[in-house]
Amino acid sequence: MKLQKPWPEPYTINARSPFGPRKHPITGRVTMHHGIDVAMPVGTPLTAPADGVVVHKGNGGSGGFTLIIKHAENLHTVYYHLEKPSHLSKGQRVETGDLIAHSGNTGRSTGPHLHMELRRSRRWGDTMDPVPYLKGSPSVTPPPLKVDGRLGRNTWKAWQTELKEMGYYKGIPDGRPGVMTYRAIQAWSRATVDGVLGPQTRRAVQKKLGVKQDGKWGRITISELQRRINNGTL
Repeated sequence: MKLQKPWPEPYTINARSPFGPRKHPITGRVTMHHGIDVAMPVGTPLTAPADGVVVHKGNGGSGGFTLIIKHAENLHTVYYHLEKPSHLSKGQRVETGDLIAHSGNTGRSTGPHLHMELRRSRRWGDTMDPVPYLKGSPSVTPPPLKVDGRLGRNTWKAWQTELKEMGYYKGIPDGRPGVMTYRAIQAWSRATVDGVLGPQTRRAVQKKLGVKQDGKWGRITISELQRRINNGTL
């Protein structure tokens, strides 16, 4: 997943505070830096780097005012030292580019800046380097699906991801289909949008995939779906 920079131009990542081991600016000891720092004035607007949902809103401690947004099953962005608590509420959905908070200098900070982390989960320390995601590196592209004709969680998640990129799906790709997923599939396949995965929707999908329209999703239908997802021709 490619992430947009949540901070505006012309601010850039501090070369002395990248992700990884560094000399701590307060203690002077070499410790793991779990995020990246971007110096900017207090009150600088920050925007959502991708669609997601707010899963945590903190009000103190060494990180100052904090915010965590979940963008995918194993992808969360974290924001420390905010000027004040975010106007967003826990559970609230955001879309790419929405205002999420303002940078500040709260908590254990040596000056006005944003500390941003990328985590697999909400848990502290479960971090990854944000830079490849901000640059859209091919190294973070999901591996291709196994074409086995089985509609399992991986296939559902990949399908949700494709539908999201096309603008049909507004949720977080998690491999767990529900009404939101079914409505997206129906809009994509030009079926009646009612949120019910019935025979008319299954036939519409088969027509879209160019396979036999019998309203039953067997191995032929799902294998064609998997191939098209892998080839980018959905």
